[in-house]
Amino acid sequence: MSAEHYAEEQNNEVEILQSIYPTELEVLHTTAPQKFSIVVDVEDEDEIRPCTLSLTVEYTATYPDELPLFEIALIPNAAAAAATDIEAELDSKDLDDLTAKLRELCEENLGMAMVFSMSTGLKEAAVQRLAEKTARLKRAKEARIQKEIEADQAKFIGTPVTRASFLEWRTKFDVETKAHLGRLAGEAGEDRAAARRAAASKKDEDRRLTGRQLFEQDKSLAQSDSSFIADGDVAVDASLFAREDGQPSDASDTE
Repeated sequence: MSAEHYAEEQNNEVEILQSIYPTELEVLHTTAPQKFSIVVDVEDEDEIRPCTLSLTVEYTATYPDELPLFEIALIPNAAAAAATDIEAELDSKDLDDLTAKLRELCEENLGMAMVFSMSTGLKEAAVQRLAEKTARLKRAKEARIQKEIEADQAKFIGTPVTRASFLEWRTKFDVETKAHLGRLAGEAGEDRAAARRAAASKKDEDRRLTGRQLFEQDKSLAQSDSSFIADGDVAVDASLFAREDGQPSDASDTE
């Protein structure tokens, strides 16, 4: 096939593409090798985050019998990004993968006009990639939420009791109970001993009476002392002395 024939085929394809993409296609080189770009809007209702790609194609001398040169780029689109809260979006690795897929598509269509197939194939592959990334993000988010729910629920659920864990708890409980009862018994014993000491002390105090108290309580003591009075001793009148409590004696009261 002559160079003129290749050029004619290429011109015919460009004209067809301009009719299909009246606003999306932009011719960059009008002379050979012809070069143009097509804007590809990637959207699929509410399932993915919309984005815009550009497919730049440059014919080779013997296209379509050989693959064209092409490049895929992501066009920033703030309006499309703000239209949804879906987080998945294309990155540089995704563009490399899309380029590889598009090259495989071109090899399958070698010998035929292929730019329209490249444009539609790019859109389909981009939609599929975004859907896969969105699904992964949703699963990860749901798993994270589920873990948070389970963590909250675990706060209200005790540790499952097994026979081994119960026996371990029972042994520890018995040891602590015995120790506690021992402390209580010791404290009670100390209290009883203190009470006994206090009672004994009070009893001793009650027993320690003054000489006057002994004299007043036991009149026989006065009689026993009379045996020691010798001839010529002077009798003492008890009424002449004040009582220990500051009151006059019984003898003075009777006068």
